[in-house]
Order: sequence, then C-alpha cells, then structure tokens
Amino acid sequence: MGQRALVVVPRSDGRYDCRHAHWGVTVDPLAQSTPLASDLSATAVLDEIDAGYDRLVVLGVTPRWYCVCWLDPTLSDHDDVALARTDDPDELRDRWTEAKSRAVDAVADGAAPDAARAMLLLGLARRADALYRPGDASFLRDDG
Repeated sequence: MGQRALVVVPRSDGRYDCRHAHWGVTVDPLAQSTPLASDLSATAVLDEIDAGYDRLVVLGVTPRWYCVCWLDPTLSDHDDVALARTDDPDELRDRWTEAKSRAVDAVADGAAPDAARAMLLLGLARRADALYRPGDASFLRDDG
C-alpha cells in the first residue's frame, strides 16, 4: 500500500517548494520525491495538505516529521486534518490508525461526530511531540 508524503522545502525568501511521493520518504526525501509546486506562501502550503497524505516532512535546518491525521470521523471532510510532530512517525501512525478506526466505529454506532473528533484531538495531543490544528501554518517555522 502506498504512503503518500508531502515534502516541504523552505526557501531563503520565506516561501516554500513542495514535493510529493506516493511510496513515502525516508533517508533522502528530495531524491525520493518529485516536484509538486514551487514559490508557495505558507497559506498555499496549507492548501496542499489534505487527508490523502500520510506524512509530511519539512526540510529545514533539521528535518521535522509529521503525521497527517484526518480528524473527521464521518470521513467526509478531507481538509479536516491536524499535523502531529513526532520523531517516530511509524509508531504514531499505528496508534492514530487504531484511534481513528474506533472513532469512526463509534460514530457509526450513534456517537456525536463532534465528540468523537474532540476525543481524537485529545488523544493525539497526548501522543504527539507537538500538534498543529487545521489552518495552523506555524509548523513551517524552523525550530531546529
């Protein structure tokens, strides 16, 4: 199964280039990805992120890894995603997949979607090194 990844490359002028990979990226994200868009603002980078991506990496001074976590337990809003910063994206992705499956099942069994989404966010905030909610482009700032 593919593991779509978005690679964000900060530029010296404060803008960004984006690349993508259908089979994930590991040691060399630039070599493992292909160009998607260039000369983007932070807002435009946010517009590129949706539930179709599994991972995101920002190639600043130190690469920063994020899991793209689809929050909508009704599986209808592809733009309802949060970014969870982690040094172990595989472990966080496994935990997230389990939590998301439970939330989707709960909604199918009659739980309120907003309550299930809130529980997903709470659990994610506990496990991630940092959490960036929808619309928050502050993850693009180089903190390494």
